[in-house]
Amino acid sequence: MALIARMPLAVAPAMGVNAYFTYNVIGFLGSNVVSYEDALAAAFVEGWIFILISVTGVRGRLVELIPKDIMYATAAGIGMFLAFIGLQKSEGIGFVTLDGATLVELGGCPKYERAYAYILYPDTALFINDCLFAYVGANFSDPSTIALQEECQQLSNTEYPFTNSIGPASGNYACMGAQVRSPTLWLGIAGGFIMVVLMMSKVKASILYGLLFVTFISWLPNHAATYFDGSEIPGGAERFDYFKDVVTVPTVEKSGGKLHFSGLAKGDTWIALITFLYLDFLDATSIMYTLARQINDKVPNFVNSRGSWPRQLETMVVDGAAIVVGSTLGCSPLTVFAESSVGIREGGATGITAFVVAAGFGLSMFFAPIFASIPPYATGPAIFFVGALMMEHSRHVNWEDPRVAVPAFITIITMPLTYSIAYGVICGITFNIALWIAQFVIELFMVVAFKSPKGRTVKHVMLRTFDSWYVALDKEDYLVEHLPGYKLADRNKSAFTERPCQFCKEHGVGAHAPNAHELHSDDTAHGHALDLHTEDTAHTLEGTHDPAAVSSVSASLDQAHKD
Repeated sequence: MALIARMPLAVAPAMGVNAYFTYNVIGFLGSNVVSYEDALAAAFVEGWIFILISVTGVRGRLVELIPKDIMYATAAGIGMFLAFIGLQKSEGIGFVTLDGATLVELGGCPKYERAYAYILYPDTALFINDCLFAYVGANFSDPSTIALQEECQQLSNTEYPFTNSIGPASGNYACMGAQVRSPTLWLGIAGGFIMVVLMMSKVKASILYGLLFVTFISWLPNHAATYFDGSEIPGGAERFDYFKDVVTVPTVEKSGGKLHFSGLAKGDTWIALITFLYLDFLDATSIMYTLARQINDKVPNFVNSRGSWPRQLETMVVDGAAIVVGSTLGCSPLTVFAESSVGIREGGATGITAFVVAAGFGLSMFFAPIFASIPPYATGPAIFFVGALMMEHSRHVNWEDPRVAVPAFITIITMPLTYSIAYGVICGITFNIALWIAQFVIELFMVVAFKSPKGRTVKHVMLRTFDSWYVALDKEDYLVEHLPGYKLADRNKSAFTERPCQFCKEHGVGAHAPNAHELHSDDTAHGHALDLHTEDTAHTLEGTHDPAAVSSVSASLDQAHKD
């Protein structure tokens, strides 16, 4: 990603697909039909399919068909998703925890107030209840009780079968009391506060400073927020023993080269492969687009009006190649991960960022005991903070149009609630298509039944409905020629914002002129609709006494026309 695509994007196993790979495909302790080795072979083939559809341009074309508002909503939804992760216990500060009735509630309770969750099938629950009755409060002289005890003993092979048959407790817990009294919660909040204050003060690497502050304090022994021995998070003593090793030698002896291509003869393996493919496609592609937009905020014209960015093909090919390489090392499918936005937020805009991340991961393989000892309540505030900043993309959505606003909101809200970026995009696009079809039918009926007073025909309705397809296939000139009133900028009106010209305000050029406009950087690369702004900008120059300002604005307009 650093050397070929030259993008500030980091690649790692996708967490949503990772969970599907582990629990749905392979199953708990390999209990499903598809084995670990078969699943790796499926990931290997999926990676090559990714490369193929990227090289042929299919992947890029499909991206261009996704409505812009859905893409903006995807960026905001990813922000919500990251913030939700940062608030949970497993990867965050533990501010949000489990509730049996409402799913989530206010958390942050100390460990003695936590009730951990167990997930049971009805048959398992019935078995546990029967065995519990057989051992507790039963008549032990009753032959039926003795028979039930023997059955339970055989099924679980333990003295107390009801404690062994339910499996391990979930990492999620409910707070039975003492909410917001956890020391680790308040240490994480303090770290997040430091990040925000430093960001307000324009301090570079503010997120890193806050993260290190929490980490170093958590490494100190003998206090309530420690991450080692005595921690409220189970396993503190074992973590400290591992931390003292400092250096380890990485190995892939147990996972490298374990692919079994014979597993592709199973139908279940192909189901897994197809699922990997569409989850990865939506997940990775939407994240790439979001991060490219984020780069565009710092590097104007990086993303053009169609949503493409420089070296897009290379970025997508590298993403596919990473899946192939990862599968040979024993990893579930890899993808560009959303946390890359942290680096972009700190100023990363080139492959140097990706190179530093790769070097850091390479180093961490040898210093795994150190990096593995960074607590989740140190990284959680950083993830939450970046998620909050990513919500700014929602301002580009046209919230006044229900046809746009509702699918966009569904996209945003579904991501954190289903814990999947891909499912959010699927739900948003599906609802958008449903509304698109409904609008098409209504407009077609109005034209056929009542003869549109504006002279619109069935052909015009068809062209307006499928305009995004023409644009994706580079046939936009046909729309300009055959669709009355269509302009090259029509599909991207939401990408333009009318606001006071920042340059004019800074240089005293017509600062109070009501017609001063600024062309949004998203579309200056193509110069669409620039003529609409040129005349207005010229008016703002009247009466100025700053020749340098006049020259600079004129040069900018000339360069935009050339681009």
